[in-house]
Amino acid sequence: MKVFFDHQTFSIQKFGGISRYNVELISGVNKGINDTAYLPILLSDNVYLNKLNQYNVNLLPKNNFYKKAQIVYKINKLYSVAHLVKKGFDLFHPTYYDPYFLPYLKGKPFVLTIHDMIHERFVEQFPELDNKNSAIEKKQVLAEKADRIITVSNSTKLDVVNMLGVKPEKVHVIYSAGSFNPVWTTTKGRFVEEPYLLFVGRRERYKNFEGLLNAIRHILEKYKIKLVCAGGGEFTAQENKIIDSFRLSQLVNQISINDKLLSILYNQAIAFIFPSLYEGFGIPVLEAFASDCPCIVSNQSSLPEVGGDAVVYINPFSRESIVDAVEKIICSSQLRQDLIEKGRVQLAKFSWDKTVKETVDLYRTLL
Repeated sequence: MKVFFDHQTFSIQKFGGISRYNVELISGVNKGINDTAYLPILLSDNVYLNKLNQYNVNLLPKNNFYKKAQIVYKINKLYSVAHLVKKGFDLFHPTYYDPYFLPYLKGKPFVLTIHDMIHERFVEQFPELDNKNSAIEKKQVLAEKADRIITVSNSTKLDVVNMLGVKPEKVHVIYSAGSFNPVWTTTKGRFVEEPYLLFVGRRERYKNFEGLLNAIRHILEKYKIKLVCAGGGEFTAQENKIIDSFRLSQLVNQISINDKLLSILYNQAIAFIFPSLYEGFGIPVLEAFASDCPCIVSNQSSLPEVGGDAVVYINPFSRESIVDAVEKIICSSQLRQDLIEKGRVQLAKFSWDKTVKETVDLYRTLL
């Protein structure tokens, strides 16, 4: 069986959960004896492609140039089309929602992974998608035409069925997994001297960063702890304005990260806090488990599927719920240790080997 993965997410993302997911699938399929996965691509600065060292990808220069993103996308798209025309594959797996490939399949099956329904659930927060050529419209087209759909949680499956009108039997839940190596956490000394809570990744919109700040600002002052924000880019002017208005400029920091540093930050934190209003899966929870970090996690969408009984849940819409959970974690070393041990058990339920096997089994039903 030969599976064709296309360029899309690798033309768009330098790093991120979707491109990591696809790299893990490609790598895992290629470990099989009778199966091959390939990714025709010419230009990308995606950091995970190093794992696919059988590919000769010309990495882009670090400096930006005029219309760089558009040029890269068009070149890779043409290269994908050239390989589609050759028809040297058994099954197609697009890595995002551009339906450009549909005229070229000529009867070949394709499987679509829908990682979340964030745009549809929070459409009022994404006004740029209010047109017929948006990701929402493209996703709808592909969901209707796909031979099978994979979702990474039962929560996302329910959203796909209810919001896209897809028959439930067409949608298969195959959980993602984490990619952290626990060895990374073994380091001497502390990266951040003060005790801290850890917030990871993007902070805008549904991530509920402002709601978190409003809830815990007095806790940070009371217990003399920091909130460290790992990744997600530097604070925007608006975020700095909010932080200053809460008088937290000395207690809230942003740090640029790589995977190894992030694992250390998880490991040395009092707890990881994830107050998101919606997630398609929740890989940061598994990253925290792998790094022996206690977790305070939103009770919304897919997160209870990932967290199981190994986290303290919060209602992200309730300031009181957030305050209560954070104080419990801060004040009880026994609770933190219990959560670490439960996290190790919960983590074992998710693996890329399992994800790849279930995905390959689904592919075979179409051939």
